[in-house]
Amino acid sequence: MASGIAQSLKAEYLEGSERLRLEFERTRSGRSVLQGRSVLVDSLAHQLWRHHINPDLSSPEGLALVAIGGYGRGVLAPYSDIDLLFLTDGELLAAARKDDIRAFCQDLWDLRLKVSPTTRTLEDCDRLHRDNPEFNISLLDCRILAGDYGLFRRLHDQVIPRTVQRDWQELVLLLAEVNEARHHQAGDTIFHLEPNIKDAPGGLRDYNVSSWLALLNGFSRARGWTDALDYFPASLRDRSQEAKDFFISVRCFLHYRAGRDDNQLNWEAQQAAADAHIGYDSGAADAAEWMRHYYRQARVINRLFSNMVDQVVPARSSLFQQFQNWRARLSTDEFSCVNGRVLLQQPSALISPENFFNCFEFVAQHGLKLAASTELRIEQALPAIAAMDLSGPQRWEALRKVLVRPHAAKALRIMQELGALGLLLPEFRAVESLVIRDYYHRYTVDEHTFRAVDSIHKLRPEKKNGNRDLATLLEEIEHPELLILALLLHDLGKAGVNEDHVSASLEAAMKVCRRFELPPEDEEMVCFLVAYHMDLSAAMRRDIFDPETIYALARRVGSQERLKMLALLTYADIGAVNPTALSPWKAENLWRIYFATANHLNRSVDDERFHLLGHDEHVARIRLLAPQLGRRLRDFLEGLPQRYIAMHAAEEIIQHVEMASQLKSSVVQTQLKRLRGDFAITVITNDRPGLFATLAGVLAGWGMNILKADAFSNDSGVVVDRFVFSDRFHTLEMNVQEWDRFRKSFSDVLDRTVPLEKLARKRGGSAAKAPKVKVETSINFDQNSSSHSTVVEVVAQDRSGLLHRIAAVFAECGCNIEVALIDTEGEMAIDTFYLRVGGRKLAADECSMVKAALELELES
Repeated sequence: MASGIAQSLKAEYLEGSERLRLEFERTRSGRSVLQGRSVLVDSLAHQLWRHHINPDLSSPEGLALVAIGGYGRGVLAPYSDIDLLFLTDGELLAAARKDDIRAFCQDLWDLRLKVSPTTRTLEDCDRLHRDNPEFNISLLDCRILAGDYGLFRRLHDQVIPRTVQRDWQELVLLLAEVNEARHHQAGDTIFHLEPNIKDAPGGLRDYNVSSWLALLNGFSRARGWTDALDYFPASLRDRSQEAKDFFISVRCFLHYRAGRDDNQLNWEAQQAAADAHIGYDSGAADAAEWMRHYYRQARVINRLFSNMVDQVVPARSSLFQQFQNWRARLSTDEFSCVNGRVLLQQPSALISPENFFNCFEFVAQHGLKLAASTELRIEQALPAIAAMDLSGPQRWEALRKVLVRPHAAKALRIMQELGALGLLLPEFRAVESLVIRDYYHRYTVDEHTFRAVDSIHKLRPEKKNGNRDLATLLEEIEHPELLILALLLHDLGKAGVNEDHVSASLEAAMKVCRRFELPPEDEEMVCFLVAYHMDLSAAMRRDIFDPETIYALARRVGSQERLKMLALLTYADIGAVNPTALSPWKAENLWRIYFATANHLNRSVDDERFHLLGHDEHVARIRLLAPQLGRRLRDFLEGLPQRYIAMHAAEEIIQHVEMASQLKSSVVQTQLKRLRGDFAITVITNDRPGLFATLAGVLAGWGMNILKADAFSNDSGVVVDRFVFSDRFHTLEMNVQEWDRFRKSFSDVLDRTVPLEKLARKRGGSAAKAPKVKVETSINFDQNSSSHSTVVEVVAQDRSGLLHRIAAVFAECGCNIEVALIDTEGEMAIDTFYLRVGGRKLAADECSMVKAALELELES
């Protein structure tokens, strides 16, 4: 580009961009920015066309510059891509103009614009690109900028209509498949706590897809170009435009805030958007309230998207059509099913509360969606139903019928979206779209609750899953509806200002149960589950093989039915936090603690003889499997806690005895195993001061994230430590040859061949990222949970090497770690240690000394 025009275009673009930014700061209107930037880029394109292609904007013949995609719609966000089509009437002209087109694009790139150009012939545009259907879709938003207008009219008036009408069905299916995959990747929910406002369900992409589906629908019906809005459901037209304007303004805000094409609405951006009143004019609002407004708008677009997909997307296969035909046979006197949508046989019947709520029961039973007309009828009938004085038992019966059905969660979501859930359970409105800003929970409180309900109904013994033992409990409980009701109520207290949400949830649960007029025993069960819904999770942070842990839990629970219900609620509650919250070892620990507590509730007072007999049987099995061990087995087991025997299979104990026998010739024995995505290393060596801290330091030096740890020692001073860890940098996962070097590093450090500090420096990665959520350090001592150890719980900001630092403090204070239970929730580490000093619990002054040392260490 000549220096003169280069400077001129750069000055024009910078001046125009700054003007738009200042206008946005003043008006907070994204629509004017998007339109203004499109006009600004149009001006650049016109000048470059004259400079590189032809001084006449309507020439040359056979070549046209066409804006497509978002640019074609005239809506360019501050840093979004600029999609350009260089349309030619033949390959020869395209080749002849190749250098001119490259120079044109290069000048735009030199302005640091994100330009995505493509050169196509008219013939290229007249076929379906199955490997790139997005190109065909982008043509629906074409707009001429310069060049041969007649060529563009042939594209717009002949080629696109012909292609769409010829390949309509396949094009729609390809578009649906692409967006179905996108939704599935996002967990099929709009209620993410840090959503991508462009690509997440309910975001701008869904609005654009809805518009494209409407245009395609128009082509199939009117055989030509139509207005997309004419094919939107009438009830959603105005609301969807309001929602689109909101998202456009938020997108502009995010782009200007980041100085790039950033569409992620993270914690900091949410607070900044709330402070700036972006898209929300209802006075001052904190980030949580602003996000509630976001979810309301996302819900509108998601509903529009769902309606358009069901209206336009044809059956994908004969098998799918058979399935839909089978669903059609589900029709009753009240409802019919067409293409997976519920229609009303007699819309006027909705004035009856029974018929009104039967609609949701039908959805909950069969997993169907409501037709747009049915949704509209329900919204119209809602005020009349709300005005009726329904009794508590009537409300409970309507809700109970939904809760016990297999697709209850789907029906509950629809009920909330249409306002019907609030009629039965007004307390639930308090947690609608409520954000908990802890970076551990992935979803809003209401979506978390619905996912918990769904996980209960999906828990079936015949299903192929890793929780079949827990699934059997669901068939054994007498009143599953009480369990589901407790799940609906267990987090209601999070809407209050009190940090103790359990007490507030319990208070709300008591009011609900009394309004429903539940029998006293049912009210007692629901309130128990709400009041103690965190107890099993808390017990999992204690030594579950310590009888004191089980005794204490059994005393609180009191009965088998309560225990079963609490175990199921805990399973659902943890699993609904985020997709990885219920790890395999957590699920295993949950089952172990349930099983141990159930055994305690069942057995007689002759506990000690029962345990001793079980211990003898286990040892007898080991002797039977490995008679060659002889006295070595007795010497190895002498002094090991019963927890060790309970945790390990006979075959593992045999391996450990053999490994311990090798300590005479080597300083340490290690065993590395792969565990369902994670790794476990068992280290057997002779005890020494600070051993546990040293082992944790080796793992930290390799960049491993410790998930769980166990520490045992026998009377001979032989230590068996086991660490379960994730391989953050895929060092072991991708390089099997590294396994030997990894195992050898433990012996190198323990025999002082390699100092631990050198390993840490060698393996140290980049500086740690700043935490998104600040976690205050908390250190608590418990002298009651264990009869032999002092239990210390450390809650702190999760960081690399944290366990090593904590364990090093314990070693410096002369403490021996009997048990270590490691847990992480988001950015919060919750580590529990059973400590002894000289074979006894810590005295009060020793606890104070340890606490002070920990606080000093964790401050840095």
